[in-house]
Amino acid sequence: MTPAFTVSLAFLSFAALHSLTISQPFKTLVSRMAGPEKFRAFYRPGFTAFSALITAAAAYAILSQPDTVLCVPPLYVSIPARTIQLAGVIILVVAFRPFDPGRFTGITQALEYIRTGRTTGDAEGMRDEKLVTGGLYGLVRHPMYLAGILIFLCEPRLTTNNLALRVLAVLYFIYGAVVEERRLVSKFGDEYREYQRRVPMFDIAAGLFRGMRG
Repeated sequence: MTPAFTVSLAFLSFAALHSLTISQPFKTLVSRMAGPEKFRAFYRPGFTAFSALITAAAAYAILSQPDTVLCVPPLYVSIPARTIQLAGVIILVVAFRPFDPGRFTGITQALEYIRTGRTTGDAEGMRDEKLVTGGLYGLVRHPMYLAGILIFLCEPRLTTNNLALRVLAVLYFIYGAVVEERRLVSKFGDEYREYQRRVPMFDIAAGLFRGMRG
């Protein structure tokens, strides 16, 4: 078993577990087993903790593999690439701003339940969840996924392991965006279809151009 194969297996295992635990059939099963109230209180913090655990496990498995350097680009290539990666980090941070971190991670829901025995919000304890179309979301529909693509794709140092990792990661971000699109169309209907028509999925340059024209 080559290191690149082990890296691929570790990432695919992470992706499969992450996709399973965020899927609607899994949520429905857990809600039936735990009951709607406990699901509302503990699904999101449980998912957050599990995601952190499998991310750490995958990272350990990947970083512990021996690697072979294929290419170290010159500064005139690596500096622009690192700049794009930094832009990806900034996009990721800004993309989280419209969301309540406590609700997003589920910490608020769990604390509410522990204090009062109940949790407010929708089936996952989220409040007033509306379609976000302002800020970065007015330029590109999936800024978080775009940030991940930029960070992985623009790593200038090329090795056998990170080549395998970046290909799989970029494909998984695209897959995640497609799945998210289906969920949002189902939830918001024509409002989201109109948003799809106006705002590109990943092409932030096109979004900026449309914004300037508008």
